[in-house]
Amino acid sequence: MSHHFHTRLLAIPAFILLLFVTACSKDSGDNDPEPEEPPKVVVTGVYSLTDVAADTVANSGSQAKPMYFSLEDNRVVSENLKQTDKWDIAFTGTYNSNIAINNGSIVASPGYGGPGKGAIYMEKFSDIDDQYYDSPNKPIKSIPGKALFNEAFTRVKAGPAAADFKKIALIGLDYFSGSEDGWAYYDFYGQLFPGSDASLVAHVSYTLPRPIIVKTAKGNYAKIVVYSVYKGAPAVPSRNYKPGYVTFKYAIQKDGTANLDISE
Repeated sequence: MSHHFHTRLLAIPAFILLLFVTACSKDSGDNDPEPEEPPKVVVTGVYSLTDVAADTVANSGSQAKPMYFSLEDNRVVSENLKQTDKWDIAFTGTYNSNIAINNGSIVASPGYGGPGKGAIYMEKFSDIDDQYYDSPNKPIKSIPGKALFNEAFTRVKAGPAAADFKKIALIGLDYFSGSEDGWAYYDFYGQLFPGSDASLVAHVSYTLPRPIIVKTAKGNYAKIVVYSVYKGAPAVPSRNYKPGYVTFKYAIQKDGTANLDISE
């Protein structure tokens, strides 16, 4: 009987045995990490992103977990690649409200020690600022509408000269904890809405129509406006909205020049 069984086993077609071995191999790899998303093909142009998840559980009293983003590839990048040139900006700090660049020679950059050669610069237009802001280090007088962000974005026609880039690692909140001009206003006490329930209007971040100009880790120019850091990009954010979701638009120039006069 054993000889008969052995003969029948040998008669099993080879392709069935191959399928069996392949299935076993797949089963044994169930705990393998997911492969990283491949880079996208990004050409010179304008890209809009909605509710990109950063740290969605951070609170106003903590530093949010950084979210690394590649403008070159239009995707979120894993933190274990922070000392590579595979990301360009990182959203860090309170409610991910600092925009840091990837520069291996700046100690405060998350990419310190790596090959990144990024730089960052913030553009302000006084006539746009006057529509929502009275003076530095004072509360904004109104919440700027999306049209002002788009106008400011369009006005940026070129990246600044290399000498105009300050050797800084990030641009943060406006006059926040000793900082100067920033790209978002943080309302500690709900001053924009006096008499309202502080649990809803205090500790809210309002983005400003001040474009950020970036040299990517690889040396290309890009410009960015951030519309919101709250889920759904509400026109009037409050504590009712979930923070840690970044809605922004950027244009990137891939030909190596500083030309940012790029249409959607």
